[in-house]
Amino acid sequence: MPRRRGRQAAGKGATSADAASEQKKPASASATSTRTTRSNRTTSKKSTASTTAASTKSAPAARSAKPNATQAVVTKVTSLGKNPAADDKAGKKASAPLRPNGKPQSTTTKSRKRSASRDVEASAPPAKQQRVLKARTSRKPTRPVYTEVWKEVYLAGTEWDQINGVYKEQWDFDHLDESLTDGDLSGKKVHLFGATEPQLIMVDEDDTKGEVVPIPIIVAVVSDVAPPSTVGLKSVQRTTEDIVPMSKLRISWQAYAPPNVAFRAKFKPNVYVLKCNQRFVSLKPKGEEAVHKYDYVLPYFFHPDKQEDDTVDTVVQVLVELEGRQTPLMCEFDYELDELDEFVEETVRDNELDKEKHVEPLKTYIRESVRNMKMRHKAEKEEKKRRIDEMSKEELEGIRNMKLIKFYPQNEWPDVSKVKSRFINRYYGHASEIR
Repeated sequence: MPRRRGRQAAGKGATSADAASEQKKPASASATSTRTTRSNRTTSKKSTASTTAASTKSAPAARSAKPNATQAVVTKVTSLGKNPAADDKAGKKASAPLRPNGKPQSTTTKSRKRSASRDVEASAPPAKQQRVLKARTSRKPTRPVYTEVWKEVYLAGTEWDQINGVYKEQWDFDHLDESLTDGDLSGKKVHLFGATEPQLIMVDEDDTKGEVVPIPIIVAVVSDVAPPSTVGLKSVQRTTEDIVPMSKLRISWQAYAPPNVAFRAKFKPNVYVLKCNQRFVSLKPKGEEAVHKYDYVLPYFFHPDKQEDDTVDTVVQVLVELEGRQTPLMCEFDYELDELDEFVEETVRDNELDKEKHVEPLKTYIRESVRNMKMRHKAEKEEKKRRIDEMSKEELEGIRNMKLIKFYPQNEWPDVSKVKSRFINRYYGHASEIR
């Protein structure tokens, strides 16, 4: 027990000694700080005096004790060039874009590639639009140049055995090509069909007798209204007239694109040519009637304003078989100019027929033929009136403004200058102009 008390006393003594030492420490520290402050004041007074005596060049150094933003920039600029690696790093940091929070964005290689790709994607148009722009810039429209167009046109009504002979001659239709390319027909809607006109002409300057040559002609129908896709089958040998669709004969209007037009999908044609897709080789086995049907093909056209001027054919073709006669009797009877009794008497007398057997049958046949012709004329007149009533104002105006230009070859030899005619056919009538 006594020992424990001694230890406690000793502990208490140590504690009091420590406390006394702790109390002495602040006093000594405060004394030391006081002495330091006094010495600093003295030093600052001396430095102020020395700074005032020095030149003004040391003024920025004195003010640098409190740097601002401008001094930092100046210091940074003046320090450039001393350490290239540090300068490069500092420049990258300065040029880096800032994030919304004010911190610079990452400037690594991957981040720069990502940002560059985003910029390209944002500025470039979509892929589909790029293809369209490229097509528009690379595909420039080509001006159509027409050359030898007449060879692409079907020569309607030409016999099969004469077609090859027509193309053997070097016919000159350059004026047609020029009119379609740069002339008055350029850009207009034009339909072309052809035909041949057999004429006796001089084939060269040494020819004195002449030669019958099938001359090709090209008719240009200039109108916003397309001609009908029908043809008429009519000739001197045929007693009837048939109006049939072109499709039955494999004939059609086809758009024509010149060979120099590179992009036909983009080209809008304004020239249409009459084409025949029927071949003679496949037609010949069907018989002569099927072959010769093409010899009488005429492009059909209905002009409402010219129907009243059409003269009615009053001549009846008489072809009758009579008793006791080996061959049929052929004659022509005009029911407006001829008187039936007188015509029959003259016919019986001229052909040495029997009056008792042949007069009445001949009269009966002629009366029936005249009645059938009048009924056919009446039906045609009613049909024409119906067509006129069904036409719209636009169609009527387009037909009235239609222009028909007939092109002849302009060769020096064979010379066709003396055989030109305005007549086209019985449907189209006469041409507005000959070239």
